[in-house]
Amino acid sequence: MSAFNENNFLLELEDTITVEQPEDVWELIHQEIDRECTYYSDCFDIVKALNFTSWENNDFGDITNITEAAFAALYEWVQDNITLPVE
Repeated sequence: MSAFNENNFLLELEDTITVEQPEDVWELIHQEIDRECTYYSDCFDIVKALNFTSWENNDFGDITNITEAAFAALYEWVQDNITLPVE
């Protein structure tokens, strides 16, 4: 069983955005995803939870390690699922 739950991550991320109201929302999102991808074991959990098996076409170029794979997987998943507050 994976220790990572993408839905909990997304809810916490949306709460952080609402509370902090950053000027650059995507910069905050990058920081939070980067923080989530700190440890290799977490990265493996992220990749497994998101069923990330194909990384040829991503926004970050060549993926050469599990940290980059987890970041790309989580970033793509957030892009597809986040609800940003309306200004």
